[in-house]
Amino acid sequence: MAEEYSPVSVDELSLRALRLQTHAVVIEDSKKQAYSNTGTSNSPFRTRGLDFQEIRAYQPGDDVRQIDWRTTAKHGKPFTKLYTDEKERPVYFICDMRSRMKFASHGDFKSVVAARMTTFLAWLVEKKKDRIGSVILMPDQLKCVDLKGNRGVNGLIADLVAAGTPDPGQPDQTTLEQAFMSLARGAKNGAMIFICSDFSDLTPESLQVLSRLSTRRTLALIHIYDEMEAQMPYGFWNMTDGNQTASVDMTNRSVRESFEKPFAENLAKLKETIEHNGWGYLSVKTTDNYLEKLMSYVREGSI
Repeated sequence: MAEEYSPVSVDELSLRALRLQTHAVVIEDSKKQAYSNTGTSNSPFRTRGLDFQEIRAYQPGDDVRQIDWRTTAKHGKPFTKLYTDEKERPVYFICDMRSRMKFASHGDFKSVVAARMTTFLAWLVEKKKDRIGSVILMPDQLKCVDLKGNRGVNGLIADLVAAGTPDPGQPDQTTLEQAFMSLARGAKNGAMIFICSDFSDLTPESLQVLSRLSTRRTLALIHIYDEMEAQMPYGFWNMTDGNQTASVDMTNRSVRESFEKPFAENLAKLKETIEHNGWGYLSVKTTDNYLEKLMSYVREGSI
């Protein structure tokens, strides 16, 4: 029986039901131990163990990138920094629920995709008994919950439902840069950070903040888009922002390119930054079976 949920709004029951689908993703734990280059706690996501443990004399096979050069210079022989994974790794979610996300020409609204993928990942995190923090972008505010809130998935779902009612007429006053800066100030070292957005308001400044945020933290970006954003269909189309309606002539190639070019340039900039920094990345369309796609990537350890 196919799952029933609204493609245009977010409801508590369907988000809670996603917990059952996480059983299809098997996550095996491994014994925790100290390593000089990476932590060894298996998780559904690639991560570096960055919880500092000790400094010891360099041994053959140690990662040269973890040599402590100050101690090496002091003693005249190489020393290596050791790190371990945190027993409970902090996991943060940035979920974009602004007005610009409440759109789809086909399939689910981008906001619905973001909320469902965020919740699915949060249920996986709960299975690992890791702690959850979140930043939800609403049109007029950032809803921030730190690790001390101890609200878990239930609290996250409540916030997503509150943010998920379609209201495309409300102007967006918040930015991705503000969300990135919020976590850059508060996210712990060694944390895993998932970002679900269409990344439509990326700027050079926001990418700089994101790069700083990724220092000593692991990032996975989930890019959500509608096929009409990538390629405008030919014809005459009526468009609305919820208040006003306008007719647009898409038979003119230059007009279509004026819509498609910003999307293509923004995506190229995003991919270049992701590749340069080695962040996790998953791209989904509003018409995709996005949860199945997410499960595959988690199983493969791609994010």
